[in-house]
Amino acid sequence: MSSAASPAGVGAGGGAGSGDRLAAPLLSLATRVFGELRPEAAVIPLAAVRAFAAAPSPARYLAACRALHAAARAHRLALLGGGLGGARSAERGIDRLARAAELPDDLLDALRELPADRRTGSRLAMLADLITVQELVAARASAGLEALHQSLGPASRAATSERRRRPRRPER
Repeated sequence: MSSAASPAGVGAGGGAGSGDRLAAPLLSLATRVFGELRPEAAVIPLAAVRAFAAAPSPARYLAACRALHAAARAHRLALLGGGLGGARSAERGIDRLARAAELPDDLLDALRELPADRRTGSRLAMLADLITVQELVAARASAGLEALHQSLGPASRAATSERRRRPRRPER
């Protein structure tokens, strides 16, 4: 495989010219990512980019790209609701779900393994709300059925407790 056919023009040997070819795409990526990050979140990717600048090589290029992509991903997740606020939201959702439904401890532990973000918290809270609504509807239906039985008298209970069965077909 020639160096022109390999990704980003990196040859198998990675010679001196490969650092020059890799610097431009890394600069473009670094400019984009560092523009989004807070300074404290840029420490690790900045160190990786500086290591590449000090001694360009394909391995350091890949390390810098991975660090930049990881920092950008972490930043985007934080914007979506991850971080401390998302963890609190997820924990509140698990607590609401645990109160709404009597869940076993192993299931609660499995729910705690879900991503700790606001979306997970809101989904768990919605599940808790659905369970609460289902319990309220079941309670009202039960109360309505009891009221109906009381209004119809004792004969209605016996009739509803016996199942209507179809007569069996004669066997041939």
